[in-house]
Amino acid sequence: MKRRVTAFRGYFVADARSIVPHLYDLPTGDAEACRSRARELLCGDSFLYKEVQVGTGSVKDWFVREELFKLLWSHVFRNDRSVGNHNYAKVYFTPLRWPTVLLACTTLRCAIMDFEETGRKSATVADFSQNVFGGGRNSLD
Repeated sequence: MKRRVTAFRGYFVADARSIVPHLYDLPTGDAEACRSRARELLCGDSFLYKEVQVGTGSVKDWFVREELFKLLWSHVFRNDRSVGNHNYAKVYFTPLRWPTVLLACTTLRCAIMDFEETGRKSATVADFSQNVFGGGRNSLD
């Protein structure tokens, strides 16, 4: 099971890296502009929320960005062979639980950080390990 979880995370990051430029309009042809846009998205985690007008002010509406749902759909539920549609894994995704949403958020962050660092699409695999992103012990160990 641990290998499946590790592989799932790796593929999740790969999917995020392939769709992030389109989701967030990253100018991958111009390295400096791409880095700047990635920094802007990472600043205050603005890639995870929308500003919503409430009365005379605005509030952050977290985890409602369309980009997050597109990533989850593309990786977890895209077709019959996707992990979210396997009988052994459906319990983890039906209903969609917070750890899955937060994993998707971390995956987006990892992908955007790659673009901030390189300024372009890269062929190398991102480091999505516990050493880089920290966190508690994996409950599936």
